[in-house]
Amino acid sequence: MQNLLDPAILFFVFGCFAGLIRSNLEIPRSIAKFLSLYLLMALGLKGGFALAKTGLNPEISLSLMIALAMA
Repeated sequence: MQNLLDPAILFFVFGCFAGLIRSNLEIPRSIAKFLSLYLLMALGLKGGFALAKTGLNPEISLSLMIALAMA
């Protein structure tokens, strides 16, 4: 039951419900931009901290090179 009260699951369920009732619910552009920047920074920091903790090995170096080439 505790898993059902997780914010991510609640957002998903309420989003599906809003779509089913054909709601014109919309996230304001400024909030959407803030959330996307926040998520990018959070992922980058989390990855950076994990990389600092484990160190740089050949597998990680190859993954970083591929990611940079794709960017």
